[in-house]
Amino acid sequence: MSGIRTKCFFLNLLQFLLALLPAGALALPSTEHLFNSELEAVRAASNRYNPVSIRQDREYMGTIYRSGNYYGYTVAAAEPGANRISVQVPPEQWDSVVAFWHTHGDASPMKRFFSRFDTRLVKQTGKPLYLADFTGALKVFRPEDRVLTGFAAPRYGLPEQRGFALGSEVQDSNSARVLIATGDVRPVLC
Repeated sequence: MSGIRTKCFFLNLLQFLLALLPAGALALPSTEHLFNSELEAVRAASNRYNPVSIRQDREYMGTIYRSGNYYGYTVAAAEPGANRISVQVPPEQWDSVVAFWHTHGDASPMKRFFSRFDTRLVKQTGKPLYLADFTGALKVFRPEDRVLTGFAAPRYGLPEQRGFALGSEVQDSNSARVLIATGDVRPVLC
């Protein structure tokens, strides 16, 4: 096997194995190189896993971590159709975590928003959470952001409960809206 074919085989195998991971599995580091910024790492993770997330109605989640002057990501998969996922971060790796990223699965109006569990994670950890959704939007919810009140939530088609959030659309360095892949593309392109 040539070097490129060998790498693609192993990346496809890793993708297949990640799809089999049970909910709450240990987040695995990306097999890709490191990135120059937090946003580049978020975009790479989101573009790789959002199309699969939509197709399988499975949430993916992970951390964005800093390694020296570079950034990488980890990933874990939830059960298909289960609108909840947990990621275990070993204590010795916690200091390198700068953010979380996740997807919300297939098309559903509620899945365009940060859930009460999402916002609780951000408030408890003090780290931002990025959301790639079925529309291709990339949003972020930061610790200082506000959650919707129970009175305001129904205006967005959400249950009358406090804790959901709209988040902010992520923009690149040129103030352009960052869009994420949604289509039926292979998660590993070779």
